[in-house]
Amino acid sequence: MTEPETTVTPLTAQRARAAIRIVGQALQAGEMAVTYSELARRLGMSKVNGQGLNAYLIEAAAICAELGLPNIGVLVVSQDSLAAGTPMPAEGSLSATFYAKTGLDREDVPAEQARLRAVDWAAALARLDA
Repeated sequence: MTEPETTVTPLTAQRARAAIRIVGQALQAGEMAVTYSELARRLGMSKVNGQGLNAYLIEAAAICAELGLPNIGVLVVSQDSLAAGTPMPAEGSLSATFYAKTGLDREDVPAEQARLRAVDWAAALARLDA
């Protein structure tokens, strides 16, 4: 039995593309990663604690896959891990659904982060905006 298709709302699609742009621009600027709260703030969300990002990051992962890019969701991380110099998504903040829908396991995160940091983001963002 397969899961039913879910419809992506225009807001989800818009914020997913914006999330890709935000992470890509952060990497271009030399940032290691983006925290949940910072992503929420940059997306203009009313709750800047990072709640509600899961749907946007799942859709962003699908868009990244279509564009041949690594999954940007692995560089949206907890403030504590970023401060410690080991940026990782927070335990429990990204549901098992996120990993299942994106084809990643938590163990894949460091390698996926390295792939993201190696991307030519000027070219990738141009493809995103095309």
